Amino acid sequence: MSELPGKTLPPYPYSSILNLEIEEIDWQRWQRLVNTVADMFNAPATFINQANLKGIEVIIASEKPETHYHPGSSNLNSNIYCHQVVKNHSKLYVRDAKLDPQWSDNPEYTEDNYVSYLGLPISWPDGSVFGTLCVLDTKVTNYPQTYINALGVIKEVVDSDLRHLYKENQLLTLSYTDPLTQVFNRRGFSDLLRSTQELAHRLNRKLILLYFDLDEFKHANDTFGHDIGDIMLKTFAKTLKKNSRSCDLVARWGGDEFIVLIHAESESCVNLFTNRMNDLLTEQNLQPEIKYSYGYAVINPDEKMELEDLLKIADDYMYQNKLNKK
Repeated sequence: MSELPGKTLPPYPYSSILNLEIEEIDWQRWQRLVNTVADMFNAPATFINQANLKGIEVIIASEKPETHYHPGSSNLNSNIYCHQVVKNHSKLYVRDAKLDPQWSDNPEYTEDNYVSYLGLPISWPDGSVFGTLCVLDTKVTNYPQTYINALGVIKEVVDSDLRHLYKENQLLTLSYTDPLTQVFNRRGFSDLLRSTQELAHRLNRKLILLYFDLDEFKHANDTFGHDIGDIMLKTFAKTLKKNSRSCDLVARWGGDEFIVLIHAESESCVNLFTNRMNDLLTEQNLQPEIKYSYGYAVINPDEKMELEDLLKIADDYMYQNKLNKK
């Protein structure tokens, strides 16, 4: 008997799509597909499930009174049928669970009397398993191959929707991300700034815009080559991310300039941030050494400042910072 993935594997490395605002998925079409499968197989339960951090989570459930599980239901550690489909990335057809001791501790069988199961893996475009399209029944079944083939066609429709979802979100990610450093680019930062300001206003918290410029970067780039220059930029961006919280925004503004928007209790957070930056950069022990100048601008909760004005304030402060080093 193969290992039980629900008991031996950690949670699947994906967030629940039910928690995301995804306009690209036609949820009503998925519901119609699932209901059609239930009718075609004359089955009491049909599901589209996702393998995610919750385990196996029901995304769409057939709308029948005999369907025991509903969207949002999840199972992480039990030996349920779908875990095997996801683990093996292959079809599973159990005609009669009573005949296979592998399912003797499966609550779908022992508690809900689903003695028959037919499941196909649904895949992300990169080949990893998204989840399952499955049919469960309380009676022993012997589906003809034509039915199984038809289920495969419906699975391909869901696969196609996921390819579209993946493409749209990948394009969004690409349009918001600097390809070299993998932090936000100008567009990404600008688009997210407004919503971040609104959140800070509701929480009555300050925001601080930090503006960084690498010192003597052009000299290092000309002396050591563009490859070393790229390493410096990527290292600095990675250090900014490491020094920031998930609610902070980190962006490459252009060339060797970076900006960070942090939620802050007071301006003393600036010194805390830059001191941690200095410690983290020292730990890198990179040659040539990365040095920087910075400026900042404070956004009070009751203020709505334009990005251009904030950058002007921070840039003036940074320019003075550079002069003080000479």
